[in-house]
Amino acid sequence: MKKNLHKLLPLAAACAASFMLAACGGGSSSSSSSSPADPAPPVPPVVPVVPVVPAPATTLSGTAAVGAPVSGSVIAIDSKGKVSVAVSTGAGGAFTVDVAGMTAPFFLSITGTAGGKQVTMNSIATAAGQTVNITPLTDLIVSTASGQPGGAALATVCAPVANAVPAACTAALANAATQQRLDAAVAAVVAMIKPINTSNTNPLTGAFIANGTGMDAVLDQILVAPAEAQGAMATVTLIATNSTLGSVTLPAAAGGAATIPAATPPSDADLTKANAAASVLPEIRACMASLSALYPKTGFVIPSTAAVSPFIDSTFSMGAAVGKAEILSALTSQDQAAHAGLTIEALGLASVSMQPLSTDEIATLTSSSSTSTTRVADFIANRLGAGATAITFTAGKPSSAWVQLRIGGDAGMLNWKLVKTSDTSACAGGWKLAGSGHLDMHMNARIQRSLDGAGTASFAREWAAHVELDTVLQENPAINKIDVRGPGLTTFGDFQTPGTTGSKLQLILPATGYTQMRIADSNGAASAFYTNAEAIQSCQDLASLPANTPGLGAGTACIDETKVAPGKVYVWTLKTPNGPVSAFPFQINAVPLSKAFARANQASLFATITGITPAKLSSIPAATLLDGTVTFHYTQSATYGSKMDNCGLYLFNGTTPVLNAEQNAVGQETSCTFTTSGLNTLASNVTDPAQSGVSLFKFTGPVTSGGLWVTTIVLGNQASSGQPYPN
Repeated sequence: MKKNLHKLLPLAAACAASFMLAACGGGSSSSSSSSPADPAPPVPPVVPVVPVVPAPATTLSGTAAVGAPVSGSVIAIDSKGKVSVAVSTGAGGAFTVDVAGMTAPFFLSITGTAGGKQVTMNSIATAAGQTVNITPLTDLIVSTASGQPGGAALATVCAPVANAVPAACTAALANAATQQRLDAAVAAVVAMIKPINTSNTNPLTGAFIANGTGMDAVLDQILVAPAEAQGAMATVTLIATNSTLGSVTLPAAAGGAATIPAATPPSDADLTKANAAASVLPEIRACMASLSALYPKTGFVIPSTAAVSPFIDSTFSMGAAVGKAEILSALTSQDQAAHAGLTIEALGLASVSMQPLSTDEIATLTSSSSTSTTRVADFIANRLGAGATAITFTAGKPSSAWVQLRIGGDAGMLNWKLVKTSDTSACAGGWKLAGSGHLDMHMNARIQRSLDGAGTASFAREWAAHVELDTVLQENPAINKIDVRGPGLTTFGDFQTPGTTGSKLQLILPATGYTQMRIADSNGAASAFYTNAEAIQSCQDLASLPANTPGLGAGTACIDETKVAPGKVYVWTLKTPNGPVSAFPFQINAVPLSKAFARANQASLFATITGITPAKLSSIPAATLLDGTVTFHYTQSATYGSKMDNCGLYLFNGTTPVLNAEQNAVGQETSCTFTTSGLNTLASNVTDPAQSGVSLFKFTGPVTSGGLWVTTIVLGNQASSGQPYPN
């Protein structure tokens, strides 16, 4: 700046001098000799030209997406470990983070959901003012450049404490921001996606919108399988053909240099299929939007069977008992799924065909010649190797697709098959729902908060393995056991012994009075620790319990969190005393939130009860139907897109259960009122004389204590908050 001014000032002085000479006797050649010279015009002052210096940039902006936009919270972490104020993503996953007063380079991290699927991803910026995206590809770039696992693993390393992060986080940032490493990582990812990146968008810094075009279309077409441990390999594949586009192998120790082989372009045939498949998701999303339009938030009228039927294929199946007629009934009945604002969203393509297992696949899966920790991985590899990808082609054109769906605000993610038909009466693409082919169940992640009378909170986490007994028996009345296999499933004894293999999770018939299959210990008997529960806990959480915790033993089922991540696939095998009869894959969409995260973000995760009717437990009338009698009022935070799922009421006479009811509260974001028709589950001490084994929504006898809960769907978890009912 000073050098420029030194050049400008002599020039200004010379100009001023020339004006002065003209004014002191110089004249015009055309002036009359007899006339005095005209006075020289006044000389304007000369102002030096000073370049305008723009204010330094203080923000980072971009898009967070996995194909679908991410709804969540973004933070930036600078080179000194300082953490920005968290900001929520806007429409289409757009975000802007304020980094004023912070020192580049920056890690960016998002925690959120994409259509209900839990997402934790990272990115990197070398200076303020940059466009910087957060996607599976940027997370791969960060992992490659830093030489360590990205995703939730890096987010855990960089978890802020008192608005600062550990030294391990800033060390990872320093490694990732090394120019040579960062350039190599970006170049590697750019090369991997080049065959399908027709817009030539830089995945890290290229602006895009999460609308299914450009870079967003690239994200829809690929599967990024991250490296989850040091020495592990990350891969990028085309979902349509399972063609590997490239890979990265992390070093044995964090911070080392990753191994980056040359990208492997797909064959012309695979690229042709991939291009043909590029229209699948946009068409299916448009079809699902048309179906969802039958359930407007305002002016809702239950749609007719004739209106819904064109969206359902004649082959629809959710196991032996649910076909097209049953799903049509559910979507046209207010007592089931039909309600104002119901949405059916296509989140993305499944990673593999999710068709129920064939007889040969079941035999291989249940063979004693393979270890339990590799059976599901082998099954998936074999299926992909046989060409069983998410999209089926007929004459080179997509004819069916396995798609990740979310129905309403449910915590679960469904992998359903859709088929391409010539019937375009409902939607131009002609796609129709064909279901999953297996029984209705879920593997939801749960975080629970329990408030005592003084408002003190304690937390617990669970991994559900939920399936109702009647659903199982409709599949086959002889089924008495379900084996679940997949990543991280083990027993507490094996978990405590380094190097041991995992174990299958066993579900057995419920105890009298319960409706869902329950957890068994490794000996096949009902779990002494979980009693009649249908969900297991983290092995890491169990390790923090006292050694003499009742029921906790070597055979207690648990899940090793280090081996689990959103998107992992598990296989359920239904068995009779004579052996397996059917099996199906299921993909999880979330893991339970940590207790530390839940404690620090209670107001953003859990609904807050603001009022109860009746205000006192003793005012709930006995011996009468409770329809419309009990109402909970609550508020929720929009930080992580919390939506209501259910509310519950339980009553006791001493230690004896009197009533336990769960009310469906989907779409009821401020209050829920208990009614018989809206109950998800019910157990009371008043039997229904018209139906054997069924109880009525009423109770008799004294009630000495009770409680309530409200459950939201947030970050892919069912977040339940329970508290005593004032007596």
